[in-house]
Amino acid sequence: SKDNWQLTDNGREDQHERMKETGGEVVWNKRQLAIGVPPSTGLEGAAAWLGEKISGTKMIVLNQREATYNGWEAVRMEIAISAKAGTGKMNFITDTVYFYHNLNLTKEDKDIKEDESTKKDDKKTAQKYHGKLAVIIDDCGYDLAPVRKLVNLNAPFSYAILPYKDFSSDALHVIKGGGQTAMLHLPMEPMDRAAMSEGKITILTDMTAEQAQQLTRKAVESLPGIEGVNNHQGSKATSNEATMKAVLKVLKQQGLFFVDSSTYSKSIGDQVARSMGVPTARNNIFLDNSSDEDDIIAKIWQAVEMADRNGSAIAICHARPHTAAAWSKVIDEVNASGIQLVPVSSLLK
Repeated sequence: SKDNWQLTDNGREDQHERMKETGGEVVWNKRQLAIGVPPSTGLEGAAAWLGEKISGTKMIVLNQREATYNGWEAVRMEIAISAKAGTGKMNFITDTVYFYHNLNLTKEDKDIKEDESTKKDDKKTAQKYHGKLAVIIDDCGYDLAPVRKLVNLNAPFSYAILPYKDFSSDALHVIKGGGQTAMLHLPMEPMDRAAMSEGKITILTDMTAEQAQQLTRKAVESLPGIEGVNNHQGSKATSNEATMKAVLKVLKQQGLFFVDSSTYSKSIGDQVARSMGVPTARNNIFLDNSSDEDDIIAKIWQAVEMADRNGSAIAICHARPHTAAAWSKVIDEVNASGIQLVPVSSLLK
């Protein structure tokens, strides 16, 4: 019977989504639930039971997959409400539900009981990965809330801040206050100049060395206490040797490292940095080209596997609500997996 299932409400968060058709913002509440079921009840069957219960309502099961919850095998279900958006529809996830087996379920006492030895054994079996993974959070400065949420995870992430944004200085304060690595996210010219997002503060390939150095120096000085730099956009600039030499000369003078964001396969930023004696590294994978949290989580595990396979890896994602939410969901599992999260400064060459 369902009366000995255990429901745990793990908290709620406000969600925001801007509607492309109207420009208006939709705000709704999203919660995470955990449902403990007896070992005799199949997890897929428990999820199917809930799916049947909401069938015919305004709610839909958006997706369902195998997962882990606090180290236990689980089934993860996302429930959404569908709403009109212009001529089409949009799905807004309202509930993320984890079904797992609670071995201590009785009508009298439904709490989960663990002794310390069980906890240690669970951690040992979960640690199947090895290697180091450095994560850079790009585009800090636009929105402070995701930065706060990520810093509060107490993971040794590195944060790349765009200069001169509304929240650039605030982001620097939050990042440094949390003991994290702060970087400059230096705007550089992309292949398509029309796609350039930062206008006059962008390093262009047709600038003189002096002009590029002056822009770089000002951007560095606007964020006191940064440890390094990576490029924002920059596919054209990072594949131009003269431009990179001009920028890297300033970074060398300031004692800063350079990470090539690898926005272009033929970028030579890291090569030029190495030749000039500037500590450097190169991004291996972007985690949040999609804003879907499940897609981001899948990319996080892909990065973990890459670090395990190669000994180390560098990943880039962005200070966005969906990215922060995805990391919040998996950070404990990643930490328990055996992979070592490290500041990007520890993977420089």
